[in-house]
Amino acid sequence: MDYVEYSAPVSVSHLVESYWVSTLHPDDFEQDFDFIIPDGSTDVIIMLNGNYLRDDEENSEKHLVEYCSLVPAFRKAVKVYQKPFTKCLGMRFKPGAIQQLTGISLQELGEVGYPLQQLMPELADLAMDEAIKNTPAPKIIEKINSWLVTQVKEPKEDHIISAFIAEVIKKQGGITISTFCESFRMHKSTLEKNFKHATGLSPKQYANLIRFNYLLNRLIFDGSSLTETGYDLGYFDQSHMIKDFKKVIGITPKEFLDKNFTVPKLAALYISNKRAHFESVQI
Repeated sequence: MDYVEYSAPVSVSHLVESYWVSTLHPDDFEQDFDFIIPDGSTDVIIMLNGNYLRDDEENSEKHLVEYCSLVPAFRKAVKVYQKPFTKCLGMRFKPGAIQQLTGISLQELGEVGYPLQQLMPELADLAMDEAIKNTPAPKIIEKINSWLVTQVKEPKEDHIISAFIAEVIKKQGGITISTFCESFRMHKSTLEKNFKHATGLSPKQYANLIRFNYLLNRLIFDGSSLTETGYDLGYFDQSHMIKDFKKVIGITPKEFLDKNFTVPKLAALYISNKRAHFESVQI
C-alpha cells in the first residue's frame, strides 16, 4: 500500500487537519475484507480509482463509496471490501469545520457514510470533475484549498475543544475529563455539549478511541508484550485491554495480528503523526 499525507496550508488550517492519498496493491489482500479503524475524525473520501463497499455491521448499514462521501466519526471498526489499485484522496476535517461549512452539527448525523453531493454539492462537483480528468492528487488538493478559502469568511475555532484534543493526544487517551474542565472553569456538561456538536462524539468516547489507536500502534509497530502495552496505556489489566479491543474491532489482539490486515496500519501510523504534531505546537 502506498500512503502519502499532506499538511493543510495555513489558509485552511482552521478547517482541514490534513489530506491523505492511499493506493492498494495486490499484495495487500491477505483477507477477503479489511477494517477501517475509528480515530475520532470526520473525513471526506474522494475516489480517484475504483470504489469500495463499507459494511457497518454495528448500524446494519452498507454504503458503496464510489464517488465522494462524507464519513463522520464512528466508534466501532467497519469492514471494507476493496480491489487492488483502489485509490482514495481523503480530507481530514478539524472539529467544527463541517458545521461552519454546512450549518449541520455532527451530532445530527449518524455513524455512516453520506454522499457528499447531499451535504456539500459544490465540493463534490469540483472533486469529481478533477478526478474524471485524472488530475494529480496534489493539484486536486490545491483546487479544494482555493474553494475552501471562499467558503468561510470569518473562521471560528473553539480553543477549549482544540486544547482538549491536544491533551488527549499527548496523554494517549488517559485524560481525566473533570480535571480538564476544572482547569478551564467550565462545567463538564458544557464541554460534552460543544464537543458532540463539533465531532459527533462525547469527550469520553473520543478519549477511548485515541487510547485504542495508541494500542493499535504499539501492537503493529512496537512489538511490546500485551502486558507491557496495557500497563503503559493505563488499562487495569490485560483482560480489560482485550475487552476494550474487542469492543472496537470485534476480535482479540492476537486474532487481529494473525490476520495481518492492511488498512488499520494507516490509523496506527496516523496517531503517531498526530502526536508529533501536537508535541510541536503550543495550543
